[in-house]
Amino acid sequence: MTEEQKFIFDLKGYLLIPEVLNSSEIEALKAQIETIRTDPESLPPHERRFPGGTASFLIDHPVVTDVLREILGEFRMESSWFTYRTAGQGGPPPHGGVRNVNPNFNYQCHDGKIYSALTRVVFELNEVKAGEGGTLFLPGSHKANFRIPEVHRQTDSPLFETYSCPPGSVVIFTENLCHSGVAWTNLDRPRIAIFNCYNFVGCQFHKPSVPLHIIEGLPHEKQAYFRDVWVWNQGGPDNGKNLRYEE
Repeated sequence: MTEEQKFIFDLKGYLLIPEVLNSSEIEALKAQIETIRTDPESLPPHERRFPGGTASFLIDHPVVTDVLREILGEFRMESSWFTYRTAGQGGPPPHGGVRNVNPNFNYQCHDGKIYSALTRVVFELNEVKAGEGGTLFLPGSHKANFRIPEVHRQTDSPLFETYSCPPGSVVIFTENLCHSGVAWTNLDRPRIAIFNCYNFVGCQFHKPSVPLHIIEGLPHEKQAYFRDVWVWNQGGPDNGKNLRYEE
């Protein structure tokens, strides 16, 4: 991360990096999503859910891992899924915000070092224009000291902001930031986005949901991102074999 990126992330709680993916990568991901939506049986079983198949290269995309190492240190992946929203389809209401001691939502910055705990990475595969239905953020709420007034927990609050970005851009935000889904409004194109979630290696918020056959279908070095939760490795590296999963 650059010093400017650190400043923006700490100030606002999120960071937009434009055009991280190239056109061929975007089209390949869209094709996988469309096949999962319309004809999943045509894919091998380990490619029918994210982050399997084509989407696996996003697990440790270098632009993302550079940021995660800076704000998380050593990290694990908790979940991966995509959204496909046409005009009128919305998302979750505002949630998150305000300082707390929950290790999964504890945001800190000390001596120039950020610790973001649970962190969300969003890859936007179509262009997003402000006001069309991209994710909303309440900047600075990830480290607010006062309860957010109810009037500002509504998506029409003037304190919420959003973004515009070209296809292939990535948005990275701390899950302790108050954020919200909102109805997509563009009639010409859907919102197609991939949501990956990461956490510090010693923490876990989500119940493990990536099935074992998806993990085992990943390249070996990527399987390690789904290892169990621990920090001190007394017995030496396990190369990602100590996994928790759900069928």
